[in-house]
Amino acid sequence: MDKKTTILGVDPKTILAIVLTAMVIVGVPMLFPSAPPKKPAIVNSADSLHRDTLGAAPAPVTSPSLAAAGAARGVADTTQPATATVPADTARIATPRATWRFTSQGASIASVEATGYTSLRKEDKGHPVELVPQGDLLVHYRLTNGRDTLALSGVPFTATHSADPASPGVSYQAQTALGALTLAYVVQSDSASSGLVHVGVKLDGATAGTQLLVDLPRRIRSEEADSVDDTRHLAYAYKPLHDDAQSVAFTKLDSLRTRVDSGPFRWVAVRNKYFLLAVIGERDSAFTALRMRGTPKRAGLVHEAIATAVLPLRDGAASFELYAGPQQFQRLIALGRGLDNVNPYSSFMRPVVQPFATIVMRLLLWMKASTGLSYGWVLIIFGILIRIAMWPLQQSAMRSSMKMQTLQPELQEVQKKYKDDPEKQREAMMKLYQAHGMSPFSPVIGCLPMLLPMPILFALYYVFGNTIEFRGVPFLWLADLSLKDPFYIAPVLTGVTMFAASWIGMRNAPPNPQAKTMAYMMPAMLTALFLNFASGLNLYYAVQNIASLPQQWLLARERGKKPQGVGK
Repeated sequence: MDKKTTILGVDPKTILAIVLTAMVIVGVPMLFPSAPPKKPAIVNSADSLHRDTLGAAPAPVTSPSLAAAGAARGVADTTQPATATVPADTARIATPRATWRFTSQGASIASVEATGYTSLRKEDKGHPVELVPQGDLLVHYRLTNGRDTLALSGVPFTATHSADPASPGVSYQAQTALGALTLAYVVQSDSASSGLVHVGVKLDGATAGTQLLVDLPRRIRSEEADSVDDTRHLAYAYKPLHDDAQSVAFTKLDSLRTRVDSGPFRWVAVRNKYFLLAVIGERDSAFTALRMRGTPKRAGLVHEAIATAVLPLRDGAASFELYAGPQQFQRLIALGRGLDNVNPYSSFMRPVVQPFATIVMRLLLWMKASTGLSYGWVLIIFGILIRIAMWPLQQSAMRSSMKMQTLQPELQEVQKKYKDDPEKQREAMMKLYQAHGMSPFSPVIGCLPMLLPMPILFALYYVFGNTIEFRGVPFLWLADLSLKDPFYIAPVLTGVTMFAASWIGMRNAPPNPQAKTMAYMMPAMLTALFLNFASGLNLYYAVQNIASLPQQWLLARERGKKPQGVGK
């Protein structure tokens, strides 16, 4: 047999296989980042882009040069002047899904409480989730006619409260420099639309080209135990009328330049890991642009960003809907408008990963509703069912591998015999493959069934990292299936079960130093990789490994009964 070059006694092909496998696994988060938006326009400007702050002193409206530049582009400037403190009338409206508190200061929403969700932050644990940072408003409004920009946060509004229990709401009126303004809210309380608020805007005497500027929150308040991870998920998103939803992470925004993405957009949104605010245009009213800018990092993280959505007034009027609440899969599906894709799962692999993630999520929710079991047990059952469904394909792949193992000595003998005559070597190898009912592509084809579970694993990676249904769900010793195991029991169990499956699979197999090396190295590598993965994903993978043990044992027995060198 020819001598082979080795590195520390290991075949370089084995090392290459290990490296490639590690690249595939480690590269999942990097290969599937949030979907890149369309190429934006970048506008250099000297404006300070200050957010309206309650109780601050008044500031100038905007610079004429920036207003003119905005009018020329069809996009108004995002300068956000400060406001003066004014007496505020408040109105509280509760629905089955949310509790809203409206304020006459800026004719906006002072707070939103997501019903049924509690804070997981140590200092606020058990308190209701609040989406608005304390002291801020959910959205800030401004009006612009291309020459002047008026911030509504400093306008004194009067309130009119609706007495209709079927359509609770509040309307705000004010006389402004641009005309008489009415801004009305109607809270949707039916089960299908609960969580939505209809917003109507009417400006008497509005000139052509007048726009409503909706300043989105700088951030969604974090209510998570791992606030750092929650901050990393901060992003703006938008849905073009005739394209897929796009996402722009806060970390992708420049703090010195304004980015302009042109519409029309069905909706624009800001989100963190589990909650979002979306402003949704109606059929005849779409947002024409979204202006975004980042802020400097603090402690290595971008905690805030600045964004303004532009909505033209038609005949002095505009209307839109506002959703503020959890990114709950079934609720977003019910709301429609493509909001279920507010958090795109990947970039160039999105056509594959996103459908798998949707299918997996639907299956898990159906199993949860059908069985009434906790999500931990649902994951265990799901892992076993996937393994059973894949049994025939895995069986075929493993038997193909067994054939290759028995064929390998004969292939090596042919390679040695005809090492100086490549043509005869190829002919002899083809005859050998045919005699065993195989082809040179059999090893590759045999590995394909092994790759089929990977899309499910990728989908689960994103599902556990972004799905509110698993937020705060405990199971056995795991405090939260969406977070890493603080005791690292789950990833260690994943590595141990993987090693057990490999060890059983090598029984009665011909001696293979490379396979033995892989059997030790891969479990160790996966254990290290899975240490910081969601504990629910570790649980699923460990169950998959355990469920594969009977199949590995049966094939090892089958291999032990077969005489070596007989590949049938």
